[in-house]
This record gives sequence, C-alpha cells and structure tokens, in this order.
Amino acid sequence: MIEDESEEWITQFHPTVEKEVLDVLRSRAQYAILDQLNYMVSNHMGTPDEVKKMVLDEITKITYDPIDMDMDEN
Repeated sequence: MIEDESEEWITQFHPTVEKEVLDVLRSRAQYAILDQLNYMVSNHMGTPDEVKKMVLDEITKITYDPIDMDMDEN
C-alpha cells in the first residue's frame, strides 16, 4: 500500500529556519530529490551513480519543459 511505503521513504518536511518562500520551496525540492535517490538506490534500480544520472536527467527534462502560466489579468 502506497501510504505505508510513503511513510518509510518520504521525509516529512517542516520548515523551522527558512523564512522566505523560495527557501522553503528549495528545501522541499531538495528533500524530494534525496528521498527519490535513497528509494531508487535502496530498491536496486541502479548503482548510486546510475541513479544520480537518471534523476538528474529527469530534473533536466522538467526544467526545460515550458511552463504554462495563467496570464489573465482581473
């Protein structure tokens, strides 16, 4: 069941030091990436270096995809 598995692999992030929105968002992204790396390595989806490359490739694709923004002004 995904809920049981998520408790084991997803770090709960509760900002304590971060005050700025961008700092909180960066920290959340960093925890998500680390959780994905740990999960993939622990489940033998590749060596640590292979997993890092897979995740980096995924992040690169996400950052190069166009961002749809709602520019309607009210």
